[in-house]
Amino acid sequence: MNHNGNRPVEEEYRSSQMYKTLTGAGIPAADKLAQGLGKAAAGLDAALNAAAPVVKSAVQGYQEGKRTGGPGPAPQPNPGANGQTQYTYRYTGAPPRQAPPQPQAPVPPSGGQTAQPQRRDAGGYQSRQAPPQRPPQARRPAGVSPAPPPQMPPMKVVHMGSPAKYYITGVVALLYAMNVQMMEPSQWAVFGIVVLLTFLLSGALFRGKKRLVPVEEPKPEPKPEPKKEPEPQKKSETGNPEVDKIIDEGHAMIKKLRAANDAIPDEALSADIDRMERASADIFNYIAQHPEKAQQIRKFMNYYLPTTLKLLGSYERLSRQSVKGENITSTMFNIAGMMHTVADAFEKQLDSLFTDEAMDISADITVFETMLKQEGFVEENRTGK
Repeated sequence: MNHNGNRPVEEEYRSSQMYKTLTGAGIPAADKLAQGLGKAAAGLDAALNAAAPVVKSAVQGYQEGKRTGGPGPAPQPNPGANGQTQYTYRYTGAPPRQAPPQPQAPVPPSGGQTAQPQRRDAGGYQSRQAPPQRPPQARRPAGVSPAPPPQMPPMKVVHMGSPAKYYITGVVALLYAMNVQMMEPSQWAVFGIVVLLTFLLSGALFRGKKRLVPVEEPKPEPKPEPKKEPEPQKKSETGNPEVDKIIDEGHAMIKKLRAANDAIPDEALSADIDRMERASADIFNYIAQHPEKAQQIRKFMNYYLPTTLKLLGSYERLSRQSVKGENITSTMFNIAGMMHTVADAFEKQLDSLFTDEAMDISADITVFETMLKQEGFVEENRTGK
């Protein structure tokens, strides 16, 4: 290579397709970008031309030193082409190292035994020196196999894009906007073309890197939990078939009442239906324990519950209408207001079942209190109250 003013990098850039594309686009910003890259190539050529004589003299000194085999002289000044003083270093190499003398093994005596080194103690007597003992090596227990080498996870090649194209495109767009007026649509179109070309060219120059990353194992999908089927309602066994039928039909109506409650979104109405469910469940539980009072809930079974379910079904059907006129709105309002009264009636029906029991309990309390007074365990109120 000739270093006297050669410009190989700049010439390579001038003959490249990128330079021809930038200069042939007829865009001021592209011309400026081409000129800037040309200046950078020229600067790189100048740096290479300045460093070439020093590198060449160092190589020549190294080769001459290998031929002579002795230490080279001190660096000598060498006037350069530009009048600047340069230094040429000559490396002649160091003298070869000599291997240390190997200790010779002692000659064994005629008996065939190896002679032991002799040493004298304080009394002048000779004693044999024990041979050096080697440190015991740890042994692996029998039946224990060595640990297997760690397994590397499976890897895959991922292309990591370089962010340089975004930075270069942003800088070019900023310089273009600062130096070129963009008042007409055609000027904006040229600006878009410049930005697009810059992005594509910088992306072709800076392609990024490829890296190995571990392959992520697919996570196991959770198994769907089996739906629990509702337990069948146990049939009543009071010993009276007629009472058992009443209780079973009552539980079936309570299920329909709960289904209607789930289908109705109104919170106030839902609270009244909750009251009716609790009162109805307590009524049938009481009848199961006192079958003789089943006749007292005939009207409750034959009219109150069926009519309530019918009204709630009408309310749920009207609430599904997309357009609610005056008739639908007023009917729903009346049903919701009626359900509050029905909930009070269900609770009173439950309370009426305890009428006889309450009277019996009151009579027991009166008799018990009278006996305590007769025995003198309770003092009578002196005021006569």
